[in-house]
Amino acid sequence: AWEDRFEQLVAYKKEHGHCRVPTASGPLANWVHKRRAEYRKNLLGEKTSLSEDRVRKLNGIGFTWQFTGRNVEAVRSSDAAWEDRFEQLVAYKEEHGHCRVPWSSGPLGTWVSKQRVEYHKRLRGEKSHLTDKRERKLNDLGFTWQCIF
Repeated sequence: AWEDRFEQLVAYKKEHGHCRVPTASGPLANWVHKRRAEYRKNLLGEKTSLSEDRVRKLNGIGFTWQFTGRNVEAVRSSDAAWEDRFEQLVAYKEEHGHCRVPWSSGPLGTWVSKQRVEYHKRLRGEKSHLTDKRERKLNDLGFTWQCIF
């Protein structure tokens, strides 16, 4: 299955000169999208089914690891920004004894509110930017997912 799709991608590149398969291209496009999603998970430190060998094979044919216009550095930058805000939350908890940052308290409050929104999206099965790893970190800190001020 993986090898079959890989060979289809090789043929696609030979014909079109690139590996950017349009979304409307059916099963191959879905397969390419899934490879990118798995690669992004790997960058974020999550468990993934994409092995190093397969990454090498895809790199070998010039596969483009982009996610809706965002490159790998943008993903890393976004992850670093999340970690920075998380460290601010750790400091807030040390000072106040809890993670219930008021929304009106500025950027950290806005970020905390956003984490709750993303969490509830996950619960409803919707697309969310809250990864398993991030949810675990917040849970380990004692984050409150339901908050009324």
